Amino acid sequence: MAYADDTQLYVTFNPNQRNSAVSKLESCIAEVRAWCQSNNLVMNDAKTELIHFSSRFKPACWTASVKIGNSFIQPSSSCRNLGVVMDSTLSMSNQVHNICKAGLHAIRKIGSIRKYLDSRSTEILVHAFVTSRLDCCNSLLYGLPAKDISKIQRVQNTAARLVVQRPIRQHITPVLRQLHWLPVTQRITFKILLFVFKALHNSSSKFISELIQPYVPKRSLRSRSEPLLAHIFHPSTKFYGNRSFSSASISMECVAY
Repeated sequence: MAYADDTQLYVTFNPNQRNSAVSKLESCIAEVRAWCQSNNLVMNDAKTELIHFSSRFKPACWTASVKIGNSFIQPSSSCRNLGVVMDSTLSMSNQVHNICKAGLHAIRKIGSIRKYLDSRSTEILVHAFVTSRLDCCNSLLYGLPAKDISKIQRVQNTAARLVVQRPIRQHITPVLRQLHWLPVTQRITFKILLFVFKALHNSSSKFISELIQPYVPKRSLRSRSEPLLAHIFHPSTKFYGNRSFSSASISMECVAY
């Protein structure tokens, strides 16, 4: 028999609906387990994780465990989702820490053999082991505080100086321009714009395309002929709602073509 890999379930609820949410989740898990068994698949209860996402401005309301098979799973403060470490308040601080840790470790390894490499070979290694980590799922970092983005930016600056062998005291902007590297904030923006472009041109998954809608005014306006996106309003969720994909695409003033 094979194991079911990366099966995810989620349920949304109000704080006063916690008990019904737990029952709904356990019922869904039981159905998934039955389907897996009928298709010769096994759910690994020991590797199952539970996390409750809530606002950091409100007290946590989830203290109950969820029964999976014969095990009771307690909620975790953070969990890994397809390589991304997500915490219960979506601050992404753990993910930023992991990115910086892995990037600096790779830079030290490359730096130990830098004297045997030319600039081109060094840049290839940096892109393979450092830049790839900075760009992996970086669209999830949109809207984070500047103090978190600056940590990742320092990793990129260190990698750039390693390639061109420039001293730390030299300003980094000319170095990034010489290498044609976008800074971290612009790389995040570019990734989101790329998703928007693909969504508008039917080159992305359906669930991404459904997150954005073309702007259609209710009456005849000059903006009717312009390829704009409809604004998505998130009441009382400014900190989290403005970081969503639908809101981020609007804030960047994206156009359809």
